[in-house]
Amino acid sequence: MIYKWLNGMFLYQMQPFLFLNRMDVFTWVFMQTHLHQWLLNNRPGEILMDALFYAMPLIYFIIYKWKIKFSTAVCLLMLAINWCYAECYTLYPTNSIEGHIAWLLFPVIFLADNEKTFRLLFEALRYFFLFYFFSAGIWKIVQGGLFNIQQMSGVLLFQHKEMLINSPEYWQSKLIRYLIDHYIFSYILYLLSALIELSFITGFFTKKYDRLLAAVFILFLIMDYFIMRIPYFEVLPFLITLLYTNNKTARSLN
Repeated sequence: MIYKWLNGMFLYQMQPFLFLNRMDVFTWVFMQTHLHQWLLNNRPGEILMDALFYAMPLIYFIIYKWKIKFSTAVCLLMLAINWCYAECYTLYPTNSIEGHIAWLLFPVIFLADNEKTFRLLFEALRYFFLFYFFSAGIWKIVQGGLFNIQQMSGVLLFQHKEMLINSPEYWQSKLIRYLIDHYIFSYILYLLSALIELSFITGFFTKKYDRLLAAVFILFLIMDYFIMRIPYFEVLPFLITLLYTNNKTARSLN
């Protein structure tokens, strides 16, 4: 929250004036509410959505501690607000909805009213995260990017074209330009990222390497931010599912 506020990434700070129609059925259903249209050029509405979105985890925590019988209802409300906010935020557009997947799914595990259900939902979230990252590697194969040696060079050019034109002397622009011109080196980075993503398949068969996968994932996010300028740090909560996988820890979390 602090990072996004300091970088002008709150909804009210960006003051969106257009939206994009993503090609997925959930977005189409959501758009029937016209909430995204109501928020366009509606600064008080944007401030309200920002406040609700970032306040709900604290509100849930307080209700859980003081009035636990109402915690499930508050959790459902948090889940609804998170979905609405993430849908609007990524429609305007800002970044991809994949970067908000932890916001969308994590409230689900707190709907559990007993230890067994909590552990099952926690494990399900772990397997989803493994699939989420592993499928990105599969996508590179299916789309043929892994077989195109100039793929990463083209991706960098598309991703950073504005920065390369507006700030050609900036150190990061020079680095990106170097990677674009030396497409073999940039392809090696692309190949390594695909191998890292594909390595998450090991988590489906054993938890022995979960901590190693967590470290690799952190490194991946840092490099993604450094080279691609994509702040996907909001998916970091998924690391909890890799770092706390035994039953004893699951009970303590619950």
